[in-house]
Amino acid sequence: MAYEFKLPDLGEGITSGEIKKWHVRKGQKVEEDQTIAEVETDKAVVELPSPVTGIVEDIKAPEGGKVNVGEVIAVIKEEGAPEAPPQPKAAEKAQEARKPEVPAPKAEAQKVPVLATPATRMLAKQLGVNIDSVKGTGPMGRITDEDVRSAAQKPAAKPAEAPVPAPAMKAAGKEERIPFRGIRRTISENMIRSVSKTAQVTLVDDADLTRLVEFRERINKKLGGEVKISYLALFVKAVVAALIAHPTLNSSLDEEKGEIVLKKYYNIGIAVDTDRGLIVPVLKDADKKSLIDISKELVHIIELTRDGRIGIEQLKGNTFTIANIGSVGGLFSTPIINYPDVAILEMQQIRDMPRVVDGSIVIRKVMYLPLTIDHRIVDGAEGQRFMNDLKRFLEDPEQLLVSMV
Repeated sequence: MAYEFKLPDLGEGITSGEIKKWHVRKGQKVEEDQTIAEVETDKAVVELPSPVTGIVEDIKAPEGGKVNVGEVIAVIKEEGAPEAPPQPKAAEKAQEARKPEVPAPKAEAQKVPVLATPATRMLAKQLGVNIDSVKGTGPMGRITDEDVRSAAQKPAAKPAEAPVPAPAMKAAGKEERIPFRGIRRTISENMIRSVSKTAQVTLVDDADLTRLVEFRERINKKLGGEVKISYLALFVKAVVAALIAHPTLNSSLDEEKGEIVLKKYYNIGIAVDTDRGLIVPVLKDADKKSLIDISKELVHIIELTRDGRIGIEQLKGNTFTIANIGSVGGLFSTPIINYPDVAILEMQQIRDMPRVVDGSIVIRKVMYLPLTIDHRIVDGAEGQRFMNDLKRFLEDPEQLLVSMV
């Protein structure tokens, strides 16, 4: 029996994907739950497991091809499926007619494939959960992310790192053409959508981080190397404290209903530079986590993102975004909002710069802070008030500590 393997529902409203890589070829035997392909969506690269055991009869979608959810991408001949017997000749038919009837053997019951999206399967793999043993509570017994979390009995096992294939390139004279697809094309679509649907304006200020630099050094010295508090973690805490005071910057616009949605949760998107392009994992419930927990989680999600192992559920739900390009260089730029957020903050380099303090010129640790806001929702004055509070928390670590209480 031929099983038509269709691109499954990948969740999060994703309607299509691009075949990034096939892990099988025509004629190859595959086992149930064996990864047979990687599909790249506008969120992440998702591994597709085979729902059945059998032989790959045909591959319908080429690498680099775009496919829609529900479209057949491969045909698998299931193991143990009965084949149609050859048609008997006329003489044999007459002879067979005189033979007593023998009951045909019953077909072996086939295993029902587990109903779960690739994202849920990836989550199960990360949490070390055997998805076959999980009871689904979704429609028609579909296994949900919450079902997997409930079944998790141990910390997530680190999956083997998969090498990222280099993009195919075509050279022509003095030109080199690189396929415009995958993450690169997704970034393009997201950027165009952001600038076309919002009214973006960038405010730029600077902050004297001298005391914050000293504060961080003291904390890390006391921690003794057990965990390292990063500047990014300190900025996350300062941003959340400022967002609580200025809720319009932690909102989105529901254009269909004509409503501004003020969000009472604080999920901070972290723009990560990877070999595949810019990807934004999300640090969820940042207001409820300690500085140490945030530092640890940032290291973890950034590592997963750069290794290409980040799950789709870790790339959704952002309410505000921080981009840190200080390690690359530059003075400041105008970051583009991570739609549907209404604001994005960019961290730049900490530079030794002259400042006037108590009438004297001294050298201080200074960072430029570009903040892009959606002027449809956030007025310039409110954006600057947010910036003023953010600077206050960054320039005076004691106030930042008080905000965490």
